[in-house]
Formats: sequence, C-alpha cells, structure tokens
Amino acid sequence: MTSWKKPTDEMIDKALASVKKETDRQYFFSRLKNPLWIQPLKDRGYFQSPPRVKHLPDGSIQFPFWPEFSYLVRVFDSEPEKVLGILERLPDTDNPRILEGIIDVVLKADSPEVIRRFKSKIMAFVDNAWVNTFMGHDNIIGLFKKPYFFEKPLEDFTSSLLSKVVEFRPDPQSEDKQTWRREGLKDLMTLHFRTSLEPVPRFGRWEYQEILNNGVRPLAEKEPYQVALILIENVANMIPLTMHQEDIDKGKEEDISEAWCQRLDAADHDYEDSMATLVRTLTFACGKVYEKSSESVSDLDMVLRNQRWKVFKRLRQHLYALYPNEQTKPWIRELILKHKDYARWEHHYEFQRMIRCTCKHFGEELLTEEERTQIFDSIRSGPSKTSFREWVGEQFTEDLFRQRERHFHRMQFNPFVSVLFGEYETYFQKLEVEAEEQISDETYSPIKFQVGRGSSRSPRSCEYLTNLTDEKLLSYINEWQEEHTDKDNWLVDINIESLAKEFQSVFRDSIIPDTDRLRFWTENREGIERPIYVRAMVWAMQERVKAKDFDKLNEWLPFCEWVLSHPDQDHEDGYRCGDESRENPCWHSPRRAVGDFVRTCLTSDVDVPITSRDPLAKLLEMLCTQFNWRLDRNKPMLLNRDDHVAEAINNTRSCALESLVSFGFWLRRHDPKADISTITTILEKRFSSETDCPLSLPEHAILGSCYGKIFSLNETWATAHKSHFFPQDKLRAWSEAFRNFLRFHRPFKPTFEILRDDFDFALEHLQSLRDKKPPINHVDTLGQHLFIYYLWEAYPLTGEKSLLERYYRETNDDRVRWTNLFGHVGRMLQNSEKHLDHALKERCMQFFDWRSEVEDPTELREFTHWLDAQCLDAGWRLDAYSEILDICISGKVKPFHDILRFKPMVGMLNDHTVKVVECFAKLTGCAFEHDTYFLEADEAKTILKAGLESNDENVRNNAERARENLLRQGRFDFLDV
Repeated sequence: MTSWKKPTDEMIDKALASVKKETDRQYFFSRLKNPLWIQPLKDRGYFQSPPRVKHLPDGSIQFPFWPEFSYLVRVFDSEPEKVLGILERLPDTDNPRILEGIIDVVLKADSPEVIRRFKSKIMAFVDNAWVNTFMGHDNIIGLFKKPYFFEKPLEDFTSSLLSKVVEFRPDPQSEDKQTWRREGLKDLMTLHFRTSLEPVPRFGRWEYQEILNNGVRPLAEKEPYQVALILIENVANMIPLTMHQEDIDKGKEEDISEAWCQRLDAADHDYEDSMATLVRTLTFACGKVYEKSSESVSDLDMVLRNQRWKVFKRLRQHLYALYPNEQTKPWIRELILKHKDYARWEHHYEFQRMIRCTCKHFGEELLTEEERTQIFDSIRSGPSKTSFREWVGEQFTEDLFRQRERHFHRMQFNPFVSVLFGEYETYFQKLEVEAEEQISDETYSPIKFQVGRGSSRSPRSCEYLTNLTDEKLLSYINEWQEEHTDKDNWLVDINIESLAKEFQSVFRDSIIPDTDRLRFWTENREGIERPIYVRAMVWAMQERVKAKDFDKLNEWLPFCEWVLSHPDQDHEDGYRCGDESRENPCWHSPRRAVGDFVRTCLTSDVDVPITSRDPLAKLLEMLCTQFNWRLDRNKPMLLNRDDHVAEAINNTRSCALESLVSFGFWLRRHDPKADISTITTILEKRFSSETDCPLSLPEHAILGSCYGKIFSLNETWATAHKSHFFPQDKLRAWSEAFRNFLRFHRPFKPTFEILRDDFDFALEHLQSLRDKKPPINHVDTLGQHLFIYYLWEAYPLTGEKSLLERYYRETNDDRVRWTNLFGHVGRMLQNSEKHLDHALKERCMQFFDWRSEVEDPTELREFTHWLDAQCLDAGWRLDAYSEILDICISGKVKPFHDILRFKPMVGMLNDHTVKVVECFAKLTGCAFEHDTYFLEADEAKTILKAGLESNDENVRNNAERARENLLRQGRFDFLDV
C-alpha cells in the first residue's frame, strides 16, 4: 500500500500559487495522487464551483473539464467517504461531464446506501438535456444492472427513475404540425405525412435502444411484474403523443402500431424506431411475468385489458400464443368469439398466430363445433364484392374477384387448420392444392406505411432459406431475379433487396456460428454473383462484432480485404450498374459496408482486440487510397447542398479518413504509447503530389474537421504537415478545411499558435468562409474563435497585432456579424462560472467599452445576455445597460427583441434599486409607436412596486415615469400597482 506524505501549509500554498492559469491547473490536478491533499484543498474552496455548460464560438456546446474532479476520482479508493461527502454537497450544475463523473463514482462505490444518498443527483443526471443528447446511457445501464436496484429502500426510486428514463416527450414540431393541419392541404397523403406527430425519447435512438436492451431487460428478469407495469404506463402515455387531440377525442382504439412496430418480439435493429423498442421491451417483461411470476399473470392481464390502444390487445394475443394453458384458455376463447371481422379483413399477425397456436394446443376443446361453424360460415361469406369492385375500379372482373375470394378464404381458414372439419376441411385442402406459395406467419405481415411506395418482402422466408444446403442457397440467391408485385396486394413488392435482408439474417444466425458453413462461403466467395449479398454478409459480420463476438474476426478481416480488391467502377453517365446485377455488378455498397465494419471495430463500445491491428491497418490503407467514383469524378451524393462534410460522410474513402483517426485513438486505448506511424504514412500518401487520387473537397473538409484530433495524437507531425491540411495555395481546398476546423474544434491555444497565419489568411479571404445556406455561418465562428484567443491574451484588443480589431474592420459592411458576436459573448458570460477569473472579467469589460464607443445600437441591443451574466459586477452591468439604452433610444432601435425580460433586473433589485428602476424606466420608454411585444408582467410589477415604495424621490419619479410609459401602451394591468 502506498505511503503518502502529509503536505504542509507552506507546501500547499506554494503549489496553489503557481497554478493560476487554467492550463497549469489542469496539469497540476491531473498529476496529483496524494489523498492527504483532499482536506486542505476542500478548506481552500477548491471543490465548491464545478464549471457550467459553455457555448463554443462555433455555436456548439462545450462541457468544461473540471481538473479538481479528476483528482477526486483518482483518490476515491483511498478516501471513499471523504470523496462522497464532497460530491454529495456539490452545488447544482448543468455540466453533464460533472454529472456523469458523479454517477461513475456512485457506480464504483457499488452500494445501495450510496445510491440512496445520491438520488437527487442521479435524477439531475437523467434530466440534464446534454446528458440525454450526447452521453449518459452507459451509466443508466450500469445503475439498472445493480442486483439490489429494485430492493428496499431503493424500490420507489428505481420505479421513478425507470419511468423517467423510458418516457417519451411530445414531437418538438407539434405546434407547427397542428397549424399545418388546421390550414389543410389538397393532397391528403401529403397532409398526413407532413403533420404526423413523432414523439421522442429523452435519449438518442441508438442510446435509448441500448438502455432498454441492456439495462431495462435485465431489470425485468429480476422484477418482471413491476417493470411491466411501468412500461405499460409509459406506452399508454406515448401513443396519444402520436395523435392530434381531435383524433384522440374520437375514442377509437387504432394506434397504427402495426406501422411502427410490426413484430412485438422481433430483434431490434440499429436505429430501430424508439417506440417499437419500448413496446418490444414491454413484450419481453410481460413474457417474464408468465415465466417467473405466475401469481401475477391474472393481474397483468387485467391491466392490459384496461388499456385503450390496439397494441395492448396485440400484446395479449401474442402472450396467449406463447402461453396457452387453462388460465389463458377463457381469455383466448373470448378474443376469438368476440371477433367481428372474419368476413371483412384478413387476420393480423398476432391474432392469427394466437388462433393457430392455441387450436393446435387445445384441439377441439378450445371451441365447440357450433362455435367453429359460426366462425367458418362467417369466413365463407366474405369478402365483400362491392368493396373489392371499389378498390380495383375499372380492372374489376368476376374472375379477378374469384381469385381474391379464394385467397381470402385460404388466409382466414389457415390458422384454424388443426380444428377444421367436414366441408370446411375439404374446401381448405382444395385451396391448398391450387396455391403456388405456402402460407407462413410472415404472410400475415401488415402493410408498411411509407411515403411514395408500398412495402416489400422476400420471395422466401428466413426459415425456408435456412433449411437449404449452402450449395442450393448460393444457387438460389444467384439465380432468383423475378422481381414482381404481389398478385394479392399491389402495394407489396417482392424483390432482391428484401431477399438480401433475409439472407443477412441467415448468414448472421446460422452460417457464422457454423465453422464448416462459414468456410464454404468464404472459400466460394467468387461464386457470389450479385454484390448485394456480399454486402449482406459484411453487415452480418458487423452485427456480430457489435455484439462483441470476435471468434471469427480473423476470417472476416481477410474477407473484407477481398471485398476491397474489387474497385469502385469508373463509369460514364447513363451507364447502368448496381449491386443487384449479375451482368454489370457494382461494388460500391459492399465497399461501403466494409468501411462501416471497420469503423464499428474501432468504436470504444466494441473495441476489438489489439491483435487485429495489422489487418485493420491494411483495410484502412485500401479504403483511404483507392479510387472513389463520386469523389474523383465530382459526382456529389447530396444534390443542392453546400456541405462537404455531409458529402464526405456519405462517401467511402472520405469517411475512411475519419476512421483512420479513430484507429489512432483505438491504438492509444490499448497502449498510451502506441506507435501511430501507420496513420501518418497513409495521410502522407494522400497528401503526395504523385497520388493517383488527389484529395477531393469532401476529403479536405473531413481532414480539417479532424486536425485537432490528429494534433493530439502526434503534435510534431501535425505541425510539420499543417500546410497539407490547410493548403493556402488552393483557396477552395483551404476554405473547406479551415471552415470545418472552426466548425468542429473549440479554441485551443497550442493549435492557434500553429495556425495563426491561417487565421490571418482567413481575414484576408473572408468571402471564402461565407456560407450560401444557413444555419452555419463560418464568419461568425471565426469571430467567436478570435474573441476567445483575445481573452487568452494571444494578442491585444486593438492595434496592429489585434486579429479581433481586424475582424471588425473586415466585416464593417456586414454588421450582422458584429451583432452575432456581441450576443455570443453575452451568452458565454451568462453561462460562465459565478466567480470568473479577474483578468478575464477585465478583458470582457474592456471589450464592451470598445464596442460601446462605436455606438451601433443593433449590435449593442444584444446586451440582454450580458445583463444576466452573474460573473460580472451587478453595478457595472446596470451602468452599462443604462448607457446602451441611451444609445438605442437615440438611434430609435429597440434594445430588446419581441419580449421584454426583467428577470435579471429583479435579481439585482434589492442591492441596486436606484439603477434597476432607472433602467426599467428607460426600457419601458423604448417601446415605440406600433410596437408589439410580450412583457414579463410579474417581474415588471415587482420592479415597479419597489420603485413606487422607495424613500428616494428620484427612484419614485422613475417608477412613476415607467408606469406612465406602460399605461400609454395600453398596459392597464399596471394601474393597481
């Protein structure tokens, strides 16, 4: 055990005196390991002010690193209770990095008592908007996996947390869609899809899926009934969020769940609809109730019965099909006998499956002969000829209707096959003989609701393909090409794409686990004549890797290298080729699949073994250097867009450059001192003037966006090759690289010193940074970066060496940039720590004084954000605001937008009544004739009341003047103040 030396006060004070700068502070706390420093640091207030979220100059969000926190985590094992005590008393923060770190410590403590102590911080963690958007799902999973998480005294907290994690929120565009709905459109289909509501979970789609699959499902294994009840409530609350209120008020049970969740028990695919993920997790939990809590089955069934929406009825049918017994028998009979649509609509998936499974299980005991006769006669009476005639219109013939009738009867009788008798059995057998295709569960798939096209399905089911020998399966996928529309449903296409999806499932679940079968496909890979099936194989391998199945990785990587040995075709416009074609095969999609496979291998969630280093490096070299038709022939993937990063992400070679950088971080995760010369060698090949494929604009864009990461991997190399990343002799290429460097990197002083001449160059060529389309404006982003470097004393505020003053000169003809930067600085200060470094505050106030001298009222009216910056002295803020109000009034420009906000002023009212009321009087006088705006009445009344009750005559006069201003504008609710 390490023996630590207790520090003296002199040692502590001397050390802390030397870490005034942020970079020094980070270095000091990143190296400190002695737990005996905890108490002295605490006594000196070092653990009291965690940093808040900051807005980056490029308009994105920064989650500041807190060096002190890294020290606390490092010494936790030595002094767990001291660290927990400090974290427990931390003030509230919106910084997800801090919140996530706290949960990391809670998980490390691994104690129900610690979780109980940190309940409020765990809830704050889940509530945090940035956690939900960017991070946090692993911590939620970690909490749910604790074996004691549903035990007392955590039971109620677990229920609340689970409900909060899985809940859905309204569609962010719900108000707009309601407006569009009221306005209406002539095209009803367009109206439907434009106004369809899409509720969203707290987390991203993939993160939400991970939480439910890896966190909630294990919880359901332990406490299925409690979890099921929570999920039922959340599904019931979610479905109305998909509907407009007038549709809910109609009282119907239809929820269109068969469109967004066709199978209740299907395996989730990546980025599956989140609503489907929640329903499937509920299905899993209910199944566990039947398996592990038989005493709760009756209660669960009653809860499901009491729900309004169709998906719950589907769920009951699904459960009855899986668990037919004497308890469920009367429930099954009820559903079958009360069903009214035997003659109208084909059975939906769960209903027919329930009938088939339970009839087979109970036999003739389930339904009496009389009951079956009534059902079978009802089936024979359908379908409606009138409805069919209306559906097909002029194409109607008696022969066509007889075909439809026979198909309908066959589909309706099929689930009852084990209990058919007499003439019904004879009739069904005749229909079976006439039929060309077998009926399976998949035949009852519902129609998918998709814009512009119907659904599609494979000509053969996954089960059928699985039972074929490898030789016959290879022959079948090579030969089958009879794409057509389903003869019974013209909205369903039977095509190769769907066959490839079924083949992918077979390859993933049946071929990969079987060594001999896998060997057949890798050895006979040249015999696969359609590249789409090669793509399906790579996708299946990727799914296995995501599941951390690395057993066959040494066989998959050479297969991927073989895929990349097929070049991306160089073809003329109008030349038809595709990955489904045998005659003109296109290898673009399998090559892209390999790129995605490699990227998946390198993610921190997967992290394949380091033994795969060399083959992965080989694949990356091929991906980064080979011909790419769209990039090398300037054939954009995305039309009418001026975003080369988006274009880069959609092309194999440019996307691989980003994966190459990820390769470096993957190496460093396994070995912090790992050699990354593979990366620099590949990049040097791309930079070389002798390359066969010169860098395209999307590649320049992606390299610019990755420069900071490459700098962190090898600072010396990145510095030496800076001009290759930002080639000033090629203005268009430089522009794409530098604008995306600004866009994707926060200011970092070491890179500024290296790129200073590029910032100079940017000011000389501002036009090259201007964007044709909003919302990104890289000129604004440049200004935000330059302001930060001014704050960090990289150059003075004004004078020959000031890049910031030069920025303002260059944008004099576009003063919107001035307005945006002034407002951005205000938002930064608004979100800064309350106790901001004195030097930084001084430089901010100097900046304000400089800008106020220009007296541009449109720019200065953005001071609203500065006013709420608690890191600045309240008296200074009010004096500055009063000055700005005078400038705005003289320039006849409103010092506000559409809302008069007084909340910041209310917070300063007690200590600065005179100045607050003075500003209030000026502000109310700025509402010029014909202005329309919203006023925060409660805050305004608070200020007005304080002014009118003041003992200072000048204050009372200003308050009276403010009230007169408000009354002149028709604000008569202020009469009684």
